[in-house]
Amino acid sequence: MRRSTMKLLFTTQLFLVAFIAGPAHSQVETSDPRQLALDIYTGINREMPVDSIAIKLQQVIEIFRYRCNRVTDYQVYTLRPNLTDLKVKCSGDPLYGVTVASNGYVSVFGGNGILSGLDRRDAIIYSFGSEGELAFDSSLTVGDALEETMARVELGDEYNYIYLFGMFMMILAIMLMGSVVFFRAWRRKTGRKPRQRMRPMQKHRVSLSSSMKDQMFQEATEVSKFVRKHPSGVYIAVGKRGKRRLFNGFLWAKVYAVMGVRFFETSAPDEFTDHHTDQSVN
Repeated sequence: MRRSTMKLLFTTQLFLVAFIAGPAHSQVETSDPRQLALDIYTGINREMPVDSIAIKLQQVIEIFRYRCNRVTDYQVYTLRPNLTDLKVKCSGDPLYGVTVASNGYVSVFGGNGILSGLDRRDAIIYSFGSEGELAFDSSLTVGDALEETMARVELGDEYNYIYLFGMFMMILAIMLMGSVVFFRAWRRKTGRKPRQRMRPMQKHRVSLSSSMKDQMFQEATEVSKFVRKHPSGVYIAVGKRGKRRLFNGFLWAKVYAVMGVRFFETSAPDEFTDHHTDQSVN
């Protein structure tokens, strides 16, 4: 009987020690801000239940000696590589800002009205009931988004004009690109030949003999070195090799005389052309 009593007392003591040590160990884990920051950061990136994230947010806010009886709403404001910023609303208190990182860094600020209110246009807002369960979130379907946009336009709510202008320009650019591609495909399909570029030099209709060039050269008046002007208005230029060419303009004649390059060479006057034709008939 005595042995049974001692065994019962020993078992009771072990149970009490385990019961007391268990919550103490749990309290040590949950009171570590680095561990809480890692849990929050990992939970957001791995899409863990939002109600468990809300509990950890409440704990980390209380560790920094802020008051938070219960988290009613929170929003993942910015999600950057290795760093996440959240807006947290506690019952009866202004918004808190919480920043957690992948290395265990954590920062809590706000609680004095310095942060702007929760806006559904920034990110999804998670709202919780009195028992800590997820009540609803602010995610929108396509129909809800369309209805909200139309309601804002009807009520005259402000919207981003730069965003609207950018969307309009993007749609216009896509339409123009599509039109150009369609037109080029249609043109290629119809087999329309592309326009030929104008050649800078025209061929002679009738070639002149050396005697006729000598006659024109004698009748012409010298206007510049190696350049003469015929009474008919044609300029005769003498190239570097002694060849004589006809041009309508003084500039092209001078270019040929100096550089030996022919641009816009012209034909002989009609009187020389007719004379040459008559000689060929005879």
